[in-house]
Amino acid sequence: MKRTFGFIAVIGSIAYFGNILNIGLTYAVAWQRMDTMAFMQGFETTFLLLLPTVGFTLLPGFIGIIASIYLNKGNKKASSYWKIALYASLISIALTLAYHLPTNLAFIQQSYTIEEASHRLNLWVLLHWVRIVLALIASVYVIIGFQKSFNGVE
Repeated sequence: MKRTFGFIAVIGSIAYFGNILNIGLTYAVAWQRMDTMAFMQGFETTFLLLLPTVGFTLLPGFIGIIASIYLNKGNKKASSYWKIALYASLISIALTLAYHLPTNLAFIQQSYTIEEASHRLNLWVLLHWVRIVLALIASVYVIIGFQKSFNGVE
């Protein structure tokens, strides 16, 4: 069970990192190069395509991390790495819920003026890179946590 949830955490966390890195390197760049009104008018279609990929990559890793913390409660070394991965994931989720999701919905509803939308998009991209760094941190600590979970155990 420990190995299974560890694998889920590793695969899910790295998949999430890859997914949001792709968004940052492709979609975000394209959005910033577009006319702001055209961006807002087309954002809903893109958002609805990206939303499931974020959920399908974030949730398994997150669940795997939580399960791994529980399954390693007797292994303080491993547990500490799993917890750092959890904290990085929680900060990323909080950032998503506090800024990205409401901003995405406002883009879809075209609630911003052109100037506001341009400013919000630039901040969206900057904060998205914070999420990418957090996902990288979580991925690294998940790998180390997984290794520490089985040091000397076979």
